[in-house]
Amino acid sequence: MRLDRTSWILPLAVIAVIAVIAAACGGGESRPAADASAEAPAGEGVVVQYDCIPNYANWGGVTALYERTTGVRVPPDMKGSSAAMAALEAERDHPQADCAYYSGAIGFEAARRGLHQAYRPAGWDSIPDALKDPDGLWWTVHTAAVALVVNTAALGDVPAPTSWDDLLDPRYEGLVAYDDPTWGGTAYTFVFGVNELMGGSAADFEPGLAYLEKLDANAHSYPRESVYNDVLRGEIPIWINADGNGYKMRWVDGGPVEVVIPREGTVSMPLVMGMAAGAPRPEAAKAYLDWLLTPAAQSEFAQAYFRPVIPGAMPAEIEERFLPATDYERVVHLDLAEMAGASDTLKRAWLERIRRGGGG
Repeated sequence: MRLDRTSWILPLAVIAVIAVIAAACGGGESRPAADASAEAPAGEGVVVQYDCIPNYANWGGVTALYERTTGVRVPPDMKGSSAAMAALEAERDHPQADCAYYSGAIGFEAARRGLHQAYRPAGWDSIPDALKDPDGLWWTVHTAAVALVVNTAALGDVPAPTSWDDLLDPRYEGLVAYDDPTWGGTAYTFVFGVNELMGGSAADFEPGLAYLEKLDANAHSYPRESVYNDVLRGEIPIWINADGNGYKMRWVDGGPVEVVIPREGTVSMPLVMGMAAGAPRPEAAKAYLDWLLTPAAQSEFAQAYFRPVIPGAMPAEIEERFLPATDYERVVHLDLAEMAGASDTLKRAWLERIRRGGGG
């Protein structure tokens, strides 16, 4: 497939989504902009969101602000994207969650499997068309790019890597981690994306798997939980993850951390929401999903250096701390339909070739 190399600055970002999802539940009408001070529906003081990891994308800060604003609690949930989709599928007949958060391809796939109901939240019209399903089965709340998050103090005298090829150098043995892609959507985006960067396609995983087999020699681990704090402490010196996590470590936590966009390029990642089919608290869920697209919520996400999807919500002092725009010209945008379609096959191949083939 063709990769369009364009600058990673919303709202100009274009995700090449070549398929639309048939909405089994029918389309929802968009609602007027939500008031961030709106009260929660009576008797519904909790919204359950799968994949609500507090130190990823500042979900801890976002949900705390929502509780202060409305009195509605959104408990932490430590599932990654793939685990969230699996839980919705397992609970299809007895839904427990009201909504879920995912990397774009996993959210696309969850919608395709009928795990979402259609809903167009307030603020819908401000989301670029390429970053939402036309029937409201998923929509983007913010975006990121896969990057190298490097704790330079933990590396000591070893220079920070600047490319994917650098990561194969024996000097980085035991120093590199990326999440298990069968658990986390960021890692699945990386695994699919690095295959494209290495010359593969949705029909040919060999270039990416061959690279990942080589990288396995330097692997510290393939976590199935957030290792944000481990990286910040230097216990994992190099983490392949969202750029926003690295910026937050540096600018919020004061860590000795650099964000690196590899010389060969990297891949973009829309992060999306979907309303669970059969959500047990539908009115509370709708009010919460509306609120996530308000300026207050979007600005709160930006405190973790994830780019808001709503134009104008990125504070200037946050924007200026990103790497130069020229670095983001090396970011490519992937086809969510192809990524979703490859999900099961690529995850199985990764387990066989990398995890079970000797990976740590």
